Amino acid sequence: MQRLHNSRFPSRARNSLALLVFAVSLAGCNSAEGPPVPQGITAVSGNNQFALVGSPAANPLVVLVLDNNGSPFAGAPVKWKISGGGGSVSDTTSTSDATGHASILYTAGANPGVATVVATVAFVWTTSFTIYIEPRSNRVTRVP
Repeated sequence: MQRLHNSRFPSRARNSLALLVFAVSLAGCNSAEGPPVPQGITAVSGNNQFALVGSPAANPLVVLVLDNNGSPFAGAPVKWKISGGGGSVSDTTSTSDATGHASILYTAGANPGVATVVATVAFVWTTSFTIYIEPRSNRVTRVP
C-alpha cells in the first residue's frame, strides 16, 4: 500500500514562517523612530546687554536646547553667527551640556551700534541675541 505523504507542506510552512519573520524584522528597522534630534532652542541669558566698543560683553550668551518633549537635550552642536553689527564670538560652535545649555562669549566690534548674534541647532531651530555697543567715554575725570 502506498502512503500518501505531501512533503511540500512542511517546506511551504517553513518558508511562510521565514517570510513572516523577515517582514516583522524589516518593519522594525523601518519604524518612524529615529535617533533623537534637537527640536528647539531658546535664549536663556545674555540677551539685551551692553558692551563698550572693542570690549567683551559682561555675560556669556547662553541657550537651552530642547527635545521633542520640551526637555533639555544634551550633546547638540550649536552654531553661532554674528548676523549684524560686527564683533566676534569666542567660538563658532559649542555643544549643549547635560542640562541642555550651550554658551559662547561675545566681544564688541570697533563701531557703536547694535549687534545681533544668532544661535542655530539642527540647521533649523534658531534664537537670537541683541547686544548694544556703546562708544568709550572721552570724558576726563578730575581727581581732587
